[in-house]
Amino acid sequence: MTSAEMNTLDEIRQLSMKTAALARAAETLLDDVVHVDLESRAKLEDLAHLLGATVEAAQTAVEVGNQLEMEARTSRNRQGA
Repeated sequence: MTSAEMNTLDEIRQLSMKTAALARAAETLLDDVVHVDLESRAKLEDLAHLLGATVEAAQTAVEVGNQLEMEARTSRNRQGA
């Protein structure tokens, strides 16, 4: 993997981590909402579930990026040996 590809992969991982953090913060904020009617509460819970799924997807993207980086380093080490 070239240096430019490694930089791109690192940027994707950083953006995924930021996405997860922002979604987690929004999910926490929604959990702190008080005194809403049942219909609004149901909509907020649906939104919280979507945010939770967003967090999971972003965390998975970070994990995949980490795995790709490890595989690229292993491959580069084998070629250099």
